[in-house]
Amino acid sequence: MKKSIFVALFAAVMMIAAPSFACDGPNCSAEGNFDIEVGAIGGGIDADLKFIPNGAAGGIGAAGGLAGGQAEGAFESGRILWWKVPFGGAEANLEVIAGGATHTDAYAFNPNSRFEDSPFDLGIGVGSETYGLARVDGDVDGNAWGLAYSEGGFAGIAGQGSLDGSVLFDSPLCFWDSKGMTYGVAGQGSVAGIVGGGVAAGLGDYEAEAGVFMQGNSISESYRGISKFEGGKTEVMGTNVGAFTSITSYGYTDRGLIGTAFVNGGYVAAGNVASKTVQFTQTGAAKATAYGAYSGAGELGCGMNASAVGYTQTRATTYDGMTGSVMSSEASMKVQNVPNTPR
Repeated sequence: MKKSIFVALFAAVMMIAAPSFACDGPNCSAEGNFDIEVGAIGGGIDADLKFIPNGAAGGIGAAGGLAGGQAEGAFESGRILWWKVPFGGAEANLEVIAGGATHTDAYAFNPNSRFEDSPFDLGIGVGSETYGLARVDGDVDGNAWGLAYSEGGFAGIAGQGSLDGSVLFDSPLCFWDSKGMTYGVAGQGSVAGIVGGGVAAGLGDYEAEAGVFMQGNSISESYRGISKFEGGKTEVMGTNVGAFTSITSYGYTDRGLIGTAFVNGGYVAAGNVASKTVQFTQTGAAKATAYGAYSGAGELGCGMNASAVGYTQTRATTYDGMTGSVMSSEASMKVQNVPNTPR
């Protein structure tokens, strides 16, 4: 009984799988086909906000990716006029990856933590920072032999971006003499797209692989503080800003005999930061402004590490029992873009 069941199951499997077998004989034929669809999508959005006395900071970030698919093929075996083709086969393998993630954190901080010499006897700061990443990747390969063809496919797009800002006014405390405000904004983003494919007919194989990985970060921090010394004090206001974008990309293609394959794609990226501080007393004023930007683009196999980092700071120094003030202002900005090694 068990043997008869096994024989029946084996016969059923043979009937299902028969179209993939080679055939022989004067009047036989066989054929087969397949159809593949794949897809991937992922991403996220995050935001945060923080308030302190006479100040606030916040940010938002978004990241995500979308990929595609498609692979279809067939074979046929039999006679073509007087030529007998007793075999055939086609195959394709397709994988896609896409998505992104982001996180924003708004916070209060002690400005002494931002300076090695801890210059403030009393101070407060507020900031926001956002980090994000996104990825799009794909791999398609296939083969065909005999009277057959094997298509491929793959398309994808991904992006990430962030924006952070902070603002701080003069202190509400009664012993704070100067007035003013300091603020900063920083943002960055990148977008990448990929197209891949492959075709094999008759006798040939192909392989096409490509991917882009992006990371981004932006930050803005504003602070105020007082440094006391014998006979006077210095009131300080300032803002630090920064934007960073890093991209790694790669592409690959392989062909065999009459098979063909291709991958095309690239990315664009940009970042901007700005900071301004204004401080004044009854007898003086100081202002500092800094702005920076970067942009970049590349094809598959090209990477980049771009950044813009800067700050502004103003100071008002007054002396006990004396009329007047000594004001100072300072600004700094550094922008750069260096290559990133492909994967």
